[in-house]
Amino acid sequence: MPALESKTIAITGGSLGIGLAVAKKCAAEGATVILAARDKIALQSALRDVKSVSPAPHAVFPMDVSREEDVRQFAAFCAGREGAIHGLVNCAGIYGPIGKTHEVNMTDFARTHAINFLGTVFMCQAFIPLLAGKPRKKIVIFAGGGAATPFPFYSAYATSKVALVRLTENLARELDVESFDVNCVAPGFVITRLHEETMKAGPEAASPQFYEATKKQMAGGGVPPERAADLTAFLLSAASDGITGKFISAQYDPWETDEFQDQLRQDKNLATLRRIDNKFFAAK
Repeated sequence: MPALESKTIAITGGSLGIGLAVAKKCAAEGATVILAARDKIALQSALRDVKSVSPAPHAVFPMDVSREEDVRQFAAFCAGREGAIHGLVNCAGIYGPIGKTHEVNMTDFARTHAINFLGTVFMCQAFIPLLAGKPRKKIVIFAGGGAATPFPFYSAYATSKVALVRLTENLARELDVESFDVNCVAPGFVITRLHEETMKAGPEAASPQFYEATKKQMAGGGVPPERAADLTAFLLSAASDGITGKFISAQYDPWETDEFQDQLRQDKNLATLRRIDNKFFAAK
């Protein structure tokens, strides 16, 4: 039986890139997906792509995650459909301003946090009461660049993403008694429209090192978005039950192995934001 048979999954940022790859993977695993994004035309194109994978009654909803009222309307749309919502994937995000933090536009900086961080908070607040699932309900949040290591010249993006990891940990603890699994995915260097912004910004704004690294990654194809999609489908499935509050790398972590999955369940400090100070959390 497909891993997500008879499940309904809501996905933000589902019209392009990683979000679309996640939608197609979920559909291939038997799920019905409801995609949300700002671009109506891109959403319709994504819907055609998903329906080519499976004939389930997939749907789309145009909205801006940074607008709380839009999120409420999306939640009402999902609640009004037949059947329960079993999983939520928060994939909407932007790079925001590129450059030294004290030189970038602060309105653009705030807009980045409004979409990347607050948009996810709004989605979780609206959808947590709607989620159903036995024995576990599922939320997946996308973090990535800057959440695990410094990402200079991209402070708006990086700080919004590290906030999402801590949000993941908080939600996991708050909702564990209500049978939720809440996890965060680092997709790796997937070639998306975000990296075109680095090319436009140029080496002075993005830093020569990251600019050249981006060029190299783009030339080499980067990390396939399907890698993150596979991890997301796993985290939405019953196979991941009991794994919660974790920040998992689709590219580097051996998440497909039983051994690593057991470690994630048993070690509360593994794959989380923790300080290594040789007192409480020592490097091994």
